[in-house]
Amino acid sequence: MITELIVNQRERILDEALRLMSAEGSAAMSMRQLAQACGVQVAAIYHYFPSKDALLQSVFEERRYDTRLASQVQVAGLEAEADVPERLRAVFNLFWSGALEEEDVLRLLLGEGLRNQAVALPTGSAMLELFRTGVLSLLEQYVPEIQDTETVSEVFVAQIFAGFIQHIFQPDLDTDLVASRAAEVLVRSVL
Repeated sequence: MITELIVNQRERILDEALRLMSAEGSAAMSMRQLAQACGVQVAAIYHYFPSKDALLQSVFEERRYDTRLASQVQVAGLEAEADVPERLRAVFNLFWSGALEEEDVLRLLLGEGLRNQAVALPTGSAMLELFRTGVLSLLEQYVPEIQDTETVSEVFVAQIFAGFIQHIFQPDLDTDLVASRAAEVLVRSVL
């Protein structure tokens, strides 16, 4: 029971830290503000995380889309008789929906990376590599007709991030429309 409480408290701290940091950036969040949001003393935060950088690193390591992405094995709704553009769009939509599900983590990671926060760089680099590897794997599996999968995967990843940036700066745009446009640019660029 006590172990479960400790795990739950640590998880709550990570969840609240992600929420607060993704909204304002890690520099704007104080440990006191985090403690208040979690309903704990500041000392409880430091019990689990010796510094804000350690907290940020744990948020990146434990709240990452790329971990879930690595376990994706099937593209939902993909029919065997679908043509190449349809299959490419289906793979794109898998990545897009995953990015939206993990929007807070991606916002935080992009923001900290743009501020050149050293703690974000290894995680961001690892995420990009996992994206590329995941895209390559799914392209080879679901769209084997594509000849230059490495080039296509680079364009693919660029379109995911371009769409995500558009989603951030134009939040009133329908996310399905943003995804559809980004996927169409991908299809037109590589086929």
